[in-house]
Parts: sequence; C-alpha cells; structure tokens
Amino acid sequence: MKITKHNKVWFIAALVFSVLSVGTLAQTSQNVTINVPQSLYLDCTASAAINFTIGKAQIEGTQPFQIGTWSCNVDALTQYRLNSTLTTTTTNITNADATDFSTGCVSASGGNSGANAPSCASGTALTGSDPNTRRGTGGNTASTSGADLSGTVSLNISDWDVNALPGSYTGVITYSVTDTTP
Repeated sequence: MKITKHNKVWFIAALVFSVLSVGTLAQTSQNVTINVPQSLYLDCTASAAINFTIGKAQIEGTQPFQIGTWSCNVDALTQYRLNSTLTTTTTNITNADATDFSTGCVSASGGNSGANAPSCASGTALTGSDPNTRRGTGGNTASTSGADLSGTVSLNISDWDVNALPGSYTGVITYSVTDTTP
C-alpha cells in the first residue's frame, strides 16, 4: 500500500484516538457524612458516695482531714477542663456549708502525651470561681481509653457548732467537663 498524504492523516487521527481511548477516566462518587453528637464524655461512677462519721480523732486532729476520694475518666475530642462543685442539701449544724469542704487532684494519667496529656489543676475549693473549682485539664484522647483523674475530698470542721444531735450534713458534689477549645 502506498502511503499518501491522505493515509498519513487517517493514521495519525487513529493513533490519537486510540491513545485517548486508553487514557479515558471513569469515576463515581460516594457521599460521606460523619456526625459527632457529643465531643466530651465524663464517667465518675467509680467514685463511691461519702458517708463519714466524725469521731474524737477528727475533732482533735489537724484540719482539714480526708473524708473520701474521687475519680473520673474523660474521653474527649477537644481540649477540656474538669471542675467539681458542692451544693449543700441539708444540715442542722451551725456554720456548716460547702466552703468547709475541699478536694484536691492527686493523679492524672492516661490519654495522649504532650500537649494533650491530662494534668491536675491547683484549685481545691468546691465553691467559687472556675479556677478554684478546677480539678484538671487535658486534650484529645482519641485512640486511648481516656484520661483518668483522681483525688481526695477533705473537710474542715473548726467552725462547726453542733447544737442539735444527731448532727448531720448532706451535700452533692457535681463533676463537670467543659470544652475549652480556643
């Protein structure tokens, strides 16, 4: 077959078409929707109720004295802070109120390391402004079993006046975790 100018054009056109056919892109799409209904989870169920009886040792001893412990696990997708406050429910003891109670953070572990690592805060009050009631802080705990924070609950009875027996104080400590993402 004799190659003519006309045949060259067809040959080049066929070659270009075959190259384009091989390189054709087929595609489809898939929708992805991720819902995050909650970014913080707090579990303090490991902390038992405190039922303490004041005895001679506590009246004579150093104030404040320990009456119980607390522990909380935080699972977070954000930076967070853990606070606790005490609300008085009932008491028949003069001068007894939530300011007589304090709680310190003793241990912070688990979670991620570095800037996301949990740490104890210096506040010990169960009333007042946020820094005073802050138990700890931390960050994202994804891929871990969460951050574990724990501490003690203490009482100072030096101002109490028990004028009716049996004397009693009942209150509720509330633990809360707050998103602090800047």
